[in-house]
Amino acid sequence: MCDAQARIPAVLVALVAGLLPLATHADAISIKMVTTVPVGQQPRLTITAMQPVDKVEVLLNRDDGKMVDETIGELGVGGWRDVLLDGAVGKHQYSGRITCVAHGKPSSSQVSFETAVSGAVSVSIDKSRVDLGRGRMEMLVSIPEGKVEVKIVSATDGATLVDHEQPFADHATGTPLVVTWKPHSKEAEIGRVDVRVSDPTGAFQSFSLFPWSVYIPHEEVNFATDAAAIAPAEAPKLQASLAKIADALDKHKDLPAIKLYIAGHTDTVGAAKYNLGLSLKRAQSIAGWFRKNGLRIPIAFEGFGEQALRVATPDNTDEPRNRRVDYILSVEDPVLRATDFRPVWKTLK
Repeated sequence: MCDAQARIPAVLVALVAGLLPLATHADAISIKMVTTVPVGQQPRLTITAMQPVDKVEVLLNRDDGKMVDETIGELGVGGWRDVLLDGAVGKHQYSGRITCVAHGKPSSSQVSFETAVSGAVSVSIDKSRVDLGRGRMEMLVSIPEGKVEVKIVSATDGATLVDHEQPFADHATGTPLVVTWKPHSKEAEIGRVDVRVSDPTGAFQSFSLFPWSVYIPHEEVNFATDAAAIAPAEAPKLQASLAKIADALDKHKDLPAIKLYIAGHTDTVGAAKYNLGLSLKRAQSIAGWFRKNGLRIPIAFEGFGEQALRVATPDNTDEPRNRRVDYILSVEDPVLRATDFRPVWKTLK
């Protein structure tokens, strides 16, 4: 007899995930269910005869309308058969009945369970599409269903500023997934953003962003026309800037691998290509001065030329506010939103 099958539904509801054996000494069959598997494998029911069985019938309806209708013939004691289920990535709900015939007598029980096949979760993110001030980021994910968790941590005391969870479903994997949350207090400095993307089976990819950056206010160094050499009279300006850099570093000792980024800019007077090279040389010159005068953290520099004007002007406009050099302390390469120019930061030896 298969009287123990009457107890299947309650057990399935309680232990739906993973590996589930069902059997007692009085059972005609035992059913082992593997309901959660990685991509490339299939969920399955393994039916084993505990006593001679004439046949077993498995009739299941899936939540999308597909059916499983399989009959297993005569089994001797210890004989077994697998009933394989759909191996496509995702979750499915099954319900139906399993009927066992032993000694010519049938016994059926209703069953209900969920399967989950996990795929490889991949995530790519363009940092220029992250706007923490507005509480918004875009990413490309490889899964159509799952959830995104975002945790934002303070740069000063490690406190949690944002703890956000956003589920998604029916997502077209080739289009950006937009994640939004209520922005944190603007007074708090962001030190780290932890992101975790997981599918319904628990497979996930996680990564961290370090968006913290500080622009060091300073008095601009004056260079001679078409020159990048630092005149001795300009050294006090750089010494004052170095003191501010040291002070900022001291306040953020807990952040990893802070780097100083130096970005050179010009106005629109002259040829754009020439200005690009001149701004690079001036940024490198200042980077070298900081290194020679005791700054030991990594230093990167790049020339932007006319690519990131502070004040928009026509070509060949003499605008002093556009002739500048930015000093930026950051953990990751900073994104200058005023330009589409993609800098290639050079590291000072």
